[in-house]
Amino acid sequence: MKHSSYEKDGEMGGGGMMGGCYTYPASPATPGKVTPDAFFDRGVYMDGSMKMDDGKSVRIWGFYDRAAGGGMGSKPFPSPAIRVTEGQIVHTRLVMDMMMLHTIHHHGIEPSWQNDGVGHVSWDVDRQYTYQWRASQAGTYFYHCHTNTVLHAEMGMYGGLIVDPRPDPNDPPGTKRVFAGGPAYDLETVWAADEIDPRWHTLGADAGTCGADVGLNDLNPKYFIITGVDGAKSALTAPGIAVQMNRGQTLLARYINAGYYPQRIRFGGLTATVVASDGRPLPRAFQAQSLEASSAERYDCLFTPTQAGVFDVTVEVLHWVTGKVLGTARTRVTVY
Repeated sequence: MKHSSYEKDGEMGGGGMMGGCYTYPASPATPGKVTPDAFFDRGVYMDGSMKMDDGKSVRIWGFYDRAAGGGMGSKPFPSPAIRVTEGQIVHTRLVMDMMMLHTIHHHGIEPSWQNDGVGHVSWDVDRQYTYQWRASQAGTYFYHCHTNTVLHAEMGMYGGLIVDPRPDPNDPPGTKRVFAGGPAYDLETVWAADEIDPRWHTLGADAGTCGADVGLNDLNPKYFIITGVDGAKSALTAPGIAVQMNRGQTLLARYINAGYYPQRIRFGGLTATVVASDGRPLPRAFQAQSLEASSAERYDCLFTPTQAGVFDVTVEVLHWVTGKVLGTARTRVTVY
């Protein structure tokens, strides 16, 4: 049984061949479409892989940047970040290069329902759709597929979304701030921590949508990763994830719980000044040597170390009922 809740117009057509139930294939025109300030063009791949530190590989799906070339041969994980400036009107076009159904949900952004990318509320894109939204508030967000969401997000269909504040004309050129009038920083990293159950990564795109019990209520992760890199060993030295900095510099770590289980991140002896959460400045910043976060939570953490040293940052993935540590991912901050 397949339902469609949207009367197609404009860019209609297609016909996603993802089987299953309760999908809503459509490719309508964007309501009230205007000229954007920023444009992103995303395709989908479903035959990527991630090699783990034990030598085994796990199947990965994701989005790729059509404008960067490479076509479906480009299979980045996580998907390429979307980065814009506060106040901009943004278009994110999703083009289906295959007969499948997917969406892009800009998590934490507040667009119209037609542009929120939640398939069962609007539609699942079967050919192409251009999401139109405004970057209203500087902060850390992420985007992900919202078709058969539980599975598609687990398969890796997510990427970072960063909204920078408008430049302050009173700042020296090159100054970077977390939000307008907020603290400045010198270096930046994104720690998107996730867990992977290899069994889930063998399932089909429509698994479970017709009511069959395919085990999507039973997540048994074997791998624990940070920003697409195995946290068993590789993330300790991976460029862009592991950080090397000098005393006196300020690091902004954008921490995202990209998994389903709760997490506890420990900063290895460093003290973070937590200034924002879920894309909003906190009324009062606070200091912490560890944080706990639920699924999809984000924290903006500043570090200004005064002593040299090597600090291992650990992310513990916790069972949502017992609190038992299911696994740990590690990366590193080295201060000179």
